Amino acid sequence: MKKLMMSGAVLTVAAVALVGCGSEAASEKPEASNKPMSATTDAPAQNVRTPEKNDRMAEDTAQGLASFTYYYFDTKNYAIQTGDADLMREVAADCASCLAEADDIEAVYADGGWIVGGQPKALNVVALDEAKNDKGNLSAVVPYMEDGSTTLDKDGKTVDTKKWDSDGTTLTVTANYADGAWSMVSVKETPDAGIPQ
Repeated sequence: MKKLMMSGAVLTVAAVALVGCGSEAASEKPEASNKPMSATTDAPAQNVRTPEKNDRMAEDTAQGLASFTYYYFDTKNYAIQTGDADLMREVAADCASCLAEADDIEAVYADGGWIVGGQPKALNVVALDEAKNDKGNLSAVVPYMEDGSTTLDKDGKTVDTKKWDSDGTTLTVTANYADGAWSMVSVKETPDAGIPQ
């Protein structure tokens, strides 16, 4: 009888332990579903992390411009993955080419499509001067690469592809500093631009 009671107690403890494990496993499932997932030709990206600003971006220095430029490309990447270009527009309100890119990206998603790949990669940001010009602008040279991309329509059919260019290119960015913040003014492809020493 004593042995049976002991066995029953062990079974009860084991059952409680299993129920506990089941609850823990169940509570972990939502966390797993929040994991960022890259876009594929079957589905758009999910749970994309929002780009974060940093304190250095507020500096009125060449380093501040560099930090801001990296952030700008983070916002572009976010737009490409989500179709939400609000952050990109926020930091590039005076950059016509930037706004045109934002429009193009949003149009894909507005029609039910999505983009796979195309992530922008600023490899370095080197200011052309230490001081801003009389308009408050400062420019930098950016060795740059962009992943190959596939644009799909709402039915998952490919409507555009861009191949990865292993040579990359060079961009020249110009930003304006006012009221404690940088704002992108222009982003131009300048493949012959040299990197300042």
